Amino acid sequence: MSFLGIDKGGTRHTFALTTDKGEIVHRVQHETGRACGSCQMEDAQAEIEALHAVASELVQVAADRRAPVQSIGISFGGPVNAETGTTILSHHVSGWEGVPLRDLFEDWFGIRTRVDNDANVGCLGEWRFGAGRGCRDLLYVNIGTGIGGGIIANGQLVRGANNLAGEIGHTIIDSDSGVRPDGPPCTCGRRGCLESFASGPGIERRYHERFDQRLTCREIFINAMENDRDAAAIVEEAAHYLARGIGTAVSLLNPELVIVGGGVSEAGDSLFTPLYRLLQHYGFSQAGPVRVVPAQLGYDAGIIGAVALAMGTRQ
Repeated sequence: MSFLGIDKGGTRHTFALTTDKGEIVHRVQHETGRACGSCQMEDAQAEIEALHAVASELVQVAADRRAPVQSIGISFGGPVNAETGTTILSHHVSGWEGVPLRDLFEDWFGIRTRVDNDANVGCLGEWRFGAGRGCRDLLYVNIGTGIGGGIIANGQLVRGANNLAGEIGHTIIDSDSGVRPDGPPCTCGRRGCLESFASGPGIERRYHERFDQRLTCREIFINAMENDRDAAAIVEEAAHYLARGIGTAVSLLNPELVIVGGGVSEAGDSLFTPLYRLLQHYGFSQAGPVRVVPAQLGYDAGIIGAVALAMGTRQ
């Protein structure tokens, strides 16, 4: 048997057929209009047609291999009603409001389909096939363009009443030391959220404000590793805010493990060394030091997580 995972991203959609052990046997990537400035930007309808076309090819590939697709999991870059498989909206592409994505796939292929947001899906992937294997309680934090999170409690994914559990990036953590009494603006419309301080764009903004120079987040981390004092100060500050946000969540949830993934987490020791140190000051001390580890699946977290979603939300 096979499972089909689909990671619907902002610049590319990734599709993978896997075995029941999560081993990828066939992979396809489809570039979206956002991946090329000269390309025509796609709307939801164009993306739906692309998802249908490529998924049809892979369902046929699985049939030809005599390992038909048993179920389909879809990681969606935006809020989702996981119970109904309906997308709520996309922050990048118009027209995704209220699309019954699960029902569309089940009507097309007659195969059970599950849909969830990308943070929950990444959490499932790391829990089932990555750094969280064997854990019953963990917190997953994805740090990239935004900051998202997922929670496994007592061996189950926690979604919350409105499918918004785990949104650690939108916890308000600081008023920017009085420089901006309401904190820096966040993509959610509020101010002072963790995401506005410690996401990739947040780190870039803080560097530009402090030193009047524009560097990418990757360049800032590279400079920090090369002992650039200005870059190291910004990374230390980002680690401080991350430790505050994660520490608060650790005190609330008491996980046995915190997994940190996403593009920013690839900074390595320049981020993790201060994060480890600072986190011990913000977690609930009576629970003892929490284990914090980098995600293992890297770029494949979305697609492997989608496969884990297809298989079900239990180990």
